[in-house]
Order: sequence, then structure tokens, then C-alpha cells
Amino acid sequence: MIETIAVSDSGDPRIQSFRGVRDADLRGRDGLFCVESPRVLRRFLHAIAAACAGAVQAPRVELHSVLATPEVLDDLAPQLDAAMHAAAMAPPIYSAPASLLCDLAGYRMHQGALALGRRPVTAGLDALVAALSPTDDLLVTLGVVHTDNVGAAFRNAGSLGDCGILLAGGSSDPLHRKAIRVSSGRVFSVSWGVSENWERDLAALRERHGFALIAAEDAPESIPLARLHECDAVRRSVRAAIVLGAEGSGLSGAARALCDVVCAVPMREPGGLVEAGDRPSLNVAVASALVLHGVRNARAHARTARL
Repeated sequence: MIETIAVSDSGDPRIQSFRGVRDADLRGRDGLFCVESPRVLRRFLHAIAAACAGAVQAPRVELHSVLATPEVLDDLAPQLDAAMHAAAMAPPIYSAPASLLCDLAGYRMHQGALALGRRPVTAGLDALVAALSPTDDLLVTLGVVHTDNVGAAFRNAGSLGDCGILLAGGSSDPLHRKAIRVSSGRVFSVSWGVSENWERDLAALRERHGFALIAAEDAPESIPLARLHECDAVRRSVRAAIVLGAEGSGLSGAARALCDVVCAVPMREPGGLVEAGDRPSLNVAVASALVLHGVRNARAHARTARL
């Protein structure tokens, strides 16, 4: 049975870390991140309990505190109890009316649930690969800076499964409040790390860890996604690293040159209502899901061809 602390004043000093829940303040001042909404909090709590029970989570995250309505706390009681018991911790659980949460946070999107987690020590490439299964794939983001796209990439990886994420080239923080929300909490079930040197790490993925490197970009040398099974590196490998470029500028020629193959999703030709020279393109998060699915189809095709 969890013990809750009732609060009725938004000025209560015990809950001031929740005020405004500005990412820069939380990260810089307290080393925390914010989780919002009952659904995402439920996934956060489950990930904590599962990691304590032996499931791999890289990097490891911890619960700092919870502020929620009585109704939400009643609904999440089993998950809260399991996480606190598994982690042998007793973080403060504050109970407050929805109006107080709105006044404190300054918005209503929390749906009656806010939590703070402790920022983990970030994993590098080797720690990330060590956390993956031997056949897990990887999404590599080079300069993907919009929190919506980073969050959506985590949601794609978590939903399709068997995939980690390497954030490179100044990609956005996956523990940004909006990124966590857009990921629907999948940031807590997908192993991830940060690359300080993407050229070195791409080479290491191929040479030391056995990944096929697949660039996702509409470029002159691109092959259609449906022909990916024709690539020798894809046929030989049991896992792939899909390299995704920045919003707007896409993937540079230097990055493409480091990959085994460049692939693209075929799109319509300009004309009619689309101005000549206006090349259609896909949002990077959409592309990540399509290419990840295409890679797995290519691998299945290669296995069938060998039978």
C-alpha cells in the first residue's frame, strides 16, 4: 500500500520542482526530467520495475517523485507499488486536485499526472550495443533536432521492437518533456545512447559490431527501399544501423559515403499542383518507421532466398 502526501497549496515548497516543469530548469538545476499523463507514467513505472527485475534498460532511469490526482493515484497504485518495491525506494507521492496541478504546471495536458525522474548517466556506443540483443537493429539520428521527431522515432522503435537508438550530430534530448510525451513513454523501453563522434561510431558499428549501414536518403545513388534485399551487406548481416539525417538538410554526402547502401522510398514526380523541382519528401520520423520495416522485409527475403 503506497503512502501519499496530500497537498492543497500550489506554493507548497515540497512540490516546487513541478512548477512550470521547464526542461532547461529541471535538467540544469536538479538533474531531473518530467513525465506527464497517466499512460506515460504507467510505462515509466513498468520500465523501472522490469529493469530492477533484470530486464535490460540503457540508460537506467529512476523515479524522483510523483504529483497526481487521487483518481490517477488509485488507478496507478499497482504500478507505483511494484516500482517502489522492486527499486527498494520510497520517493514522495503527492496527491492534489487537478486544479492545483494546472496552476502549478501552467497547462492541462498532464491529464492529472506528473512525475519527475532522475537523469541517468548517458550511454555511449559500446554501452548501447552491449544492451542490445545480437540481432537488434539500430536507428542512428544525425542532427535530428525537433523533439517531435525524436519522440516519434522512439515510438516507432519501441512499437516495431528489437531496435535501439543512437543519437548523434546534436540530436535532441529524448528526455525532453515533449519528446517523452510524443514517444508515448517508449523512451523508457528502447535502449539508447549518445555519440560524440558519429564518423568514428559509424565505422565501429560496421567493423567491430557487424552492422550493415543503411543510409535513408533520396539521393542520386539511392536504390528503392523494395530492392534493399539486393545489397550484399544487408544479405550478409543479421542486424542493421539505419542512418537518418537532419530535418531540412537530410543526410550529407559524407555520411552517405560511410554507409553500405543508400535507400529511398519512391515518391511521386513533381507536376500538376506540385511545382517542377519541388521534390516530395517524408518526415524523418515517418521515414524511420518505413525503412526499419523495409530492412526487416529485406532480411526475411534474403533468408527465404537461401533456403
